[in-house]
Amino acid sequence: MKLRLKKKKKAPPYGKVKPTNYRAIYEEKFYEILSRLRFPLMVVILFTMIGVLGLMIINNKSDGESVLNYLFHVVITFSTIGYTEGYTDNIPLNRAFIVLFIMITFPVVYLYGLVTMVNVFATSNINEIYRYWRMYKKMERLEGHYIICRFNGITKEIMKNLKNRRMKFVLIEPDRNLEHDIREFGAEFYVIDEPHKRSTLLGVGIERAIGLVSAFEENTQDLSVIVTARLLRPDKDKFHIYATATTEGAAEKMKLLGANEVIVPDVAIGKRMTSFILHATSPIVSGFLEKIAHGERTDIDIMEIKVEEGSELIGKKLKDIQMRQETGTTVVAIVRADGKMKIAPSGETEIQEGDTLIVLGHPKALKRAQEFVEEYHEEPKGEEVG
Repeated sequence: MKLRLKKKKKAPPYGKVKPTNYRAIYEEKFYEILSRLRFPLMVVILFTMIGVLGLMIINNKSDGESVLNYLFHVVITFSTIGYTEGYTDNIPLNRAFIVLFIMITFPVVYLYGLVTMVNVFATSNINEIYRYWRMYKKMERLEGHYIICRFNGITKEIMKNLKNRRMKFVLIEPDRNLEHDIREFGAEFYVIDEPHKRSTLLGVGIERAIGLVSAFEENTQDLSVIVTARLLRPDKDKFHIYATATTEGAAEKMKLLGANEVIVPDVAIGKRMTSFILHATSPIVSGFLEKIAHGERTDIDIMEIKVEEGSELIGKKLKDIQMRQETGTTVVAIVRADGKMKIAPSGETEIQEGDTLIVLGHPKALKRAQEFVEEYHEEPKGEEVG
C-alpha cells in the first residue's frame, strides 16, 4: 500500500507581503461616492412609501393594481410632473393630502436630493475613478509583460519600441507630477508608486512578468529596485533585469546584485558614435546593423539560441537540419563553448555541444527557429518510484 504525503506549499522567498491591489483602491473610492448618495436615496424611498401608503389608506385600497397606480402618482407628484389624478373617490381629501405632500417633498426630497446628487458627481471625479479602475482591472490579467521603472527619456524610447512590437508593459513612476506627461505619452498601464517596494512590484504582476527595466538618474534607486525585484524573482534565466548606471563601477555592483545587463549611457553613446565613425563609408550598412541591435526595426531581428546539453542537433551539419527551409531564418554566426565565433558558417559546419546559434530573420520566424531547436532537445527521464 502506497502512502501519499501531502506536499506543503512552498513559502515565497519574499515573505508574507501582500501585493498592492490598485483595482481595489479605486473600487473603495467608488463605494465612498455611492455611500454619499445613501441618505438622499433613503429619503426618496421613505417619502415615496409614505405617499403610497397615505393614498392607499385614504382610498381604502390595497390590491396590486392600486399600489402600482398610487406609486406612479406619487412619483409624478413629488417630481412636479403630475398630469393626472390616480383616484376617483374622496377627491377633496386626496387633493389635500397631495398638496401637503408636495409642500413637504418638493423642498425636502426633490431639491435636497437633486442638489446632493449634483454636488457628489461634480466633486467626486467619478469618470477618472472609473478610468483607473478599468485600467487596473485589465492590468491584473497581464502575463509575459515587462515592468518599466521611471518615466524619462531612456524609458520613453524603450516603451516606444515595445509598443511597436506590441509587447505589454507596466510603468511605475514615483513622481505624481509626471502623471499628465505619462498619459500624454500614451502608456496603457501605469501606477504612481515607489518601485522599490515589494508590495508595488507584486501589485503590477512581477510574478507573471518576464523582465524589468530600471533607469533612474541615481544609482541608489536602481540598486534598491534590483535587489527587491531579484528577491521576488530569483531565477535570472526566467526573469531578466536590465538597468542603467552612471559609471562602470556602479554597473558591476548592479550585476552582482542580480541585474542581467547594465548599460552605462555615456559608454553606449560613445560606442554608437564610434560605429558611425568607423563605418563612415557605408552608412546604410552601419545604420541597418545599429537598428537591428537596438530593436528599432520591426521587420527583422537577431536572436541567440543556445544548443542545450543532450540536444539531437549535436553532431549534425547545418545543411542536414535545413533550418532555413523549415523556419525562414539564417544562421549568421555560431559562438562556440570556448567563446570563439564562427562567422557566416557554411552548410558543412557541424553543431557542437555548448554552441550558441546567432540567427537572423523576421521576429515571427525567429520564434519558429527557437521552437525548432527546442524540439531537438531531449528531456531527461525521471526514475519512477514504486
